Amino acid sequence: MMDVIIIGAGPYGISLAAHAQAHGLSYRLFGNPMHFWKDRMPQNMFIRTNPAYVNLSDAAGSYTLERFAVETGTALTHPLPRPIFVRYALWFAEQTKIAFTRDSVAWVKHRQGGDGYEVRSVSGELYTARNVIVATGLQHFEYIPEVLRHLPPSMVSHPIGYADYSGFGGQRVAVIGSGQSSWEAAAMLQLAGSDVELLYRREEPNYSGADNFTSGNTLIELANTFYELPQAQKQERWQKPSGSIAAFLRPYVDGKVKQTGSVEIRQAGETADQRLRLQLSDGSERIVNHVIAATGYLIDIGKLPFLHPELLNTLVREHSGYGIFPQLDRSFESSLPGLYFAGPLASHSHGPGHRFIAGLHKACSAIIPQLAYNSTV
Repeated sequence: MMDVIIIGAGPYGISLAAHAQAHGLSYRLFGNPMHFWKDRMPQNMFIRTNPAYVNLSDAAGSYTLERFAVETGTALTHPLPRPIFVRYALWFAEQTKIAFTRDSVAWVKHRQGGDGYEVRSVSGELYTARNVIVATGLQHFEYIPEVLRHLPPSMVSHPIGYADYSGFGGQRVAVIGSGQSSWEAAAMLQLAGSDVELLYRREEPNYSGADNFTSGNTLIELANTFYELPQAQKQERWQKPSGSIAAFLRPYVDGKVKQTGSVEIRQAGETADQRLRLQLSDGSERIVNHVIAATGYLIDIGKLPFLHPELLNTLVREHSGYGIFPQLDRSFESSLPGLYFAGPLASHSHGPGHRFIAGLHKACSAIIPQLAYNSTV
């Protein structure tokens, strides 16, 4: 039986594996390296976070983005192009000698007749481990508003999964939402030659400040300290609205993409010529070929397809209306011994920084030393 199985081969999974290896733990890391980042996101866009804060985490803190730039002769610009971040992550994995199991997980359940867990891969292999860390990121959690859910994927889709928008060239597309992903989708669509319009409930766009150096540092500090904050301060952070837009997207959208604020979709249906009619709250309507519902993510542990029902039914959830999240301790361990969560599924217990790269080092430095200690007692 190995020490730990890590599910998810993005920045969190790769960093956790680097720490596990440094602590002498046996592990398997499931997933295709950086698949979400390089195959399901537009590659001619940028990383929102300041380059100073996009480092992956290894135990010694050696393999930084800056070191990658020096050793590979890569120029670092701000904002940082997404392909450079992907190249950095793959370089990091190579330098730390991370081994990937390029397979997906079909299910995870308690090991019969003993402690630990059984993990079956999609290819049919069975593995056992004392611990499992779920670090799968945002996949499985895309949110489509109810008014659009009855429509086929040919008419309505979420931004997740689009590496480019060239297939929408010449089409009329409505983008729903007022956050980062809606602006990015609108920017990519207009570059692809679409007739695009942004529709959102806000009165006007909420652009973030240009100084994302300070905000990046603040998010890391919050990720490091959130668990210990008084409940009142946690509640304030949980209820704080999100949805700001990085300033670097403004030139791609302002003056180039039509925007209609203070509206929401009241009804949506197919037309006789197989287009989509949107009836808006201001009484107007739009006829479009497609809707991109850039309406964010609803993180819900119940949506993970690989957790066995026995685990989901016995896992203690957060309370006070937050039962879609697992309840985690300071080491990111759930109520089921040996089952840990990192990344977005830890963002209630450990704060919003864990929806982003900001939570990487905190998660790694809390989880892996705990596993190493447990392996000796």
